[in-house]
Amino acid sequence: LGRTRLGHPEGVLCWPGQVMMMTCCCLNDEGQAELKVEPSIGDEAAVVPRHQEDLEPILEEPVTVGCFEVIVPTEGYRALGLEVDTTATVKAQGGLMVKGINDGAVKAFNNRYPAQAIQLYDELTLLDQATSSKEIKSKLGSSKLPAMLKIGLDRPRAVQVTLVKPGMLGIKLDFKATSAGCVVEEVLPEGLVTKWNATRPESERVRKGDRVVKINGEPYLGSKMLEVMKQEDRLDLTVLKYSSSA
Repeated sequence: LGRTRLGHPEGVLCWPGQVMMMTCCCLNDEGQAELKVEPSIGDEAAVVPRHQEDLEPILEEPVTVGCFEVIVPTEGYRALGLEVDTTATVKAQGGLMVKGINDGAVKAFNNRYPAQAIQLYDELTLLDQATSSKEIKSKLGSSKLPAMLKIGLDRPRAVQVTLVKPGMLGIKLDFKATSAGCVVEEVLPEGLVTKWNATRPESERVRKGDRVVKINGEPYLGSKMLEVMKQEDRLDLTVLKYSSSA
């Protein structure tokens, strides 16, 4: 594979499949309600970076699933604007997940290059040189970030799982009151989920680290999702599967 040089003064190199983007963050104190953290990026007024007009998108089509890297210009933006869900990092040993995108570098890029936009539910796998969730979280909270920030992302694959009661679901879920759905902590030996897994190919089986984000087509936060799971007799679950849990 060759490399493509982006047309701006610093001559940054990117592999095909990478795109120029901006990122931002909002963090969740573990065990506490989620808090928004919007670090300052330099002392300049929030204006479009001087080299932004020279940037051209590399990808003609958006990444639909899997891992990829992007280079994010941060110069000239006071905030990254990214809300991050930390639920999967505790017991499922997953990554920090994009929960929301507010005003800032990411939103500006998404508006300019919608085909290459960072999306909700993407997991962060790399930030600058940080690779662990703890290091990435610390880096997101920093007031000083590189002008050109490398970010690794894992875009999940969605599968539909149908469970019909009576019977116990047979899974342990990790969640917070405001988490985006619930993360599968463990699949128990008996239950509706195990029965589902027994009749499905590996690619459709529910595993530790998967995230349930919708029930019967509706998205729910963690606590509310658990209530709906208890109330409904038929559960059509939208389950996100990441590379780390595949």
